[in-house]
Order: sequence, then C-alpha cells, then structure tokens
Amino acid sequence: MKPLTSKQLMWVGIDLDETLAHNSGLPNFELAEPVEGAKEALEKIVDMGFKPIIYTARPYSDYNIIENWLDINKIPFRRIICGKVLLRWMIDDKAINFSGNWGEVLAKIK
Repeated sequence: MKPLTSKQLMWVGIDLDETLAHNSGLPNFELAEPVEGAKEALEKIVDMGFKPIIYTARPYSDYNIIENWLDINKIPFRRIICGKVLLRWMIDDKAINFSGNWGEVLAKIK
C-alpha cells in the first residue's frame, strides 16, 4: 500500500474552544454558543469531501460534554480528540490560522 499524498488526505483538524465554541472562561470553561459561521463552515467542509476531527486540550473526561454540544448545535464531525499537546505555539506547514472569520478559512481550504 502506497502512503497517501497530501491531496489524498481528507482529515481536517479543527480546534474546539474559540474556533467552534465560545466558552465561559475560568474556572469552568463551559461551552457556550457556537462561533458565528462555524456550523455552516463545517457543513461546507464536509460537502468538499473533508472529514472534520475536533481536537481540544480538554481532558477526555469532557468528551461526552463536547459530543453532546456538537450534536445539540448540529455541527458535523467524524471524530473528537481530547488532550492535544499543550504548547505556546504550533509551527506547522499545513496550518490555517483562525482569525475569527470562517469565510477566510473556507477560501484557504478551497
């Protein structure tokens, strides 16, 4: 089996807090309303053939809370990954910065 090329890789990682969901802040970081345009953007990402993975630094003990929030808000996803590496900065050749505008993100994905 040959390794997948970059164009064949269809998984898209999307951060949870302040990218998909606003949160209440310290101390509990309860999930609040979705970030404007997030649901529609993920629907378009799925329509483009991509498979969204929601990733977060939250612990796996929050998994059910996250899954329920995504379901209640009808945000499509294929997988949830909790406990990402805690870093000050991520340097990555395939990163797309989320500046608060889902339209800019979709333009870069296309």
